[in-house]
Amino acid sequence: MGTTVSKEHMDFIEKVTLGFKISYEKLVRESALHNESLVMSVNGVSTQIPATELLKRLEEKEQK
Repeated sequence: MGTTVSKEHMDFIEKVTLGFKISYEKLVRESALHNESLVMSVNGVSTQIPATELLKRLEEKEQK
């Protein structure tokens, strides 16, 4: 028994995903400007990661 997803539902999912991506990138860039760290979950463990490191990762992904 397969589940079908309507076009409207898929459009909504794409918009939410894009909004999340844009918000995350803005947060990382702003935090890097202020030399801050962000708390992320790494393998279920809360870890502080310098925003500059996250920004490097974002920029590397954009180049691919």
